Amino acid sequence: MELKEIIINMIYTMVTSVFTTIVTLLQTPAVLLLVCTVVIVYAYIISKYKKTTYYAQTKCSYFKLQRDKGKLGEYHTYLYLKKYEQAGSKFLFNVYVPKEDGQTTEIDVLMLTTKGIFVFESKNYSGWIFGRENQKNWYQTLPMGKGRKSSKETFLNPIMQNRLHIKCLKTFLGTDVPMHSVIVFSNRCTFKGIDIKSDQQIVHCEDVSQAIKTIENKTTDCLTQSDINELYEKLYPCSQVDTSVKENHIANIKNAANTKTDDTSCNSLTEKAASGTEESEKCGQNVMELEQEDELMCPKCGGSLVLRTATKGENVGKPFYGCSNFPKCRYIRELERQK
Repeated sequence: MELKEIIINMIYTMVTSVFTTIVTLLQTPAVLLLVCTVVIVYAYIISKYKKTTYYAQTKCSYFKLQRDKGKLGEYHTYLYLKKYEQAGSKFLFNVYVPKEDGQTTEIDVLMLTTKGIFVFESKNYSGWIFGRENQKNWYQTLPMGKGRKSSKETFLNPIMQNRLHIKCLKTFLGTDVPMHSVIVFSNRCTFKGIDIKSDQQIVHCEDVSQAIKTIENKTTDCLTQSDINELYEKLYPCSQVDTSVKENHIANIKNAANTKTDDTSCNSLTEKAASGTEESEKCGQNVMELEQEDELMCPKCGGSLVLRTATKGENVGKPFYGCSNFPKCRYIRELERQK
């Protein structure tokens, strides 16, 4: 018998054995009871989910929700604030607001209340988060354990993203209704080096309700229930756009990210991004994968990286970036990686 036939027979025997074992177990009362219990629990959870405003607007199935990190983050934000619906507040999700250049900017979650409009940017990230208020890119570092290199990813500054969202939202609505920016991160992440000078709210999902209370305590009522309903009716169509709008939005982001930044169009990018203009989003997306000198932050401890020169070893005389907290932190980055 050929080796190929032997392997096929072995695989067939193993699969048959496993299948037979599963069938036998399912016939056991205890296992059958467990399976029925799991099915009933999931049926209850799904039924409860389908009664939420989030499902009513997004039509996202429960199992798709669990696989989509971004949507799951939005849903968790909504769950922590769901109680506001009882007081007459209204929610909108994935709102595609038009920009002056004909493109769109997507807002994760909006909450319309008597205190104004709360604009939420959801970041469902794990690991350690580093970032400064006027820094173009923030960092997510995933510790990999002792003796292994940490994994670092960059993402666009969420404060700048929300500034653009609010600017476009005000233009679209043509109103001076107070708008409050709230950045919501997953409970699974840890803020290691967040440097914010303003009163911008950046919180974990479990603390978002307290952040709303903090803003409400500083704000007087400015909208009636009639005003809220009117704003909702105007914004609701923006949350129900067809597939082509969503595809164009994603394509525009990818095109912007793949376009190399030049000194003429994106000079003094930090100041432009901080202004909350359309140009800030374009420039910010263009450089998402670039590391600028004003962003040199240690992914391990959050300290600044300092330019140094090797004095020993095979790299003698070569420049490199080392952590300012040396010797407590021995993180090193090769100069060649800087663009």
